[in-house]
Amino acid sequence: MRTVADLALRHAFDEIRVSHHQNLVLPHVRRDDLFAVWKILNAAGLAASNIGLAGDIIACPGLDYCSLATARSIPIAQSISRRFADLNRQHEIGPLRINISGCINACGHHHVGHIGILGLDKKGEEYYQITLGGSSSENASFGTILGPGFAGEDVPDAIEKIVNTYLARRQPGEEFLSAYRRLGPQPFKEALYAAA
Repeated sequence: MRTVADLALRHAFDEIRVSHHQNLVLPHVRRDDLFAVWKILNAAGLAASNIGLAGDIIACPGLDYCSLATARSIPIAQSISRRFADLNRQHEIGPLRINISGCINACGHHHVGHIGILGLDKKGEEYYQITLGGSSSENASFGTILGPGFAGEDVPDAIEKIVNTYLARRQPGEEFLSAYRRLGPQPFKEALYAAA
């Protein structure tokens, strides 16, 4: 944060914005300064080009920081992010919005994530319900619930099965949301619940 604050002071008229997608924006940076700013961000490990990809997850504060939440969000988002940390793999997958909310209040907007994750309390245990097909674009849609929820430690595996199903069934150049809309939920349900 000190690095970003220093860059804002030197290059962005001391201004930092946070986007709806939870990314930091340094406004007003001169084009001539972009490479210098990138070099500093890169040295700090903050220059990954993952905007709109699997590692760019929207998460509410969840149970760790919110009294309304019924489940943790940040640790789940972090575990998914670690699973998809390889930037080459993220680019191979292509545009993918993963959103997670720690309760039905939906502060993480899980219902409009291409892959949405809703944390729930099930008899004192944290479970996570997965939805697919949501979008907040001009062709907006709410995600469809796939089936029973997963324990927190099983969520990254579930997301990986969904992504692998998409990769195996997509047409050339087809993005996740388009593939889901063409295929429907059935192949994803089969991948997630076949062994259950």
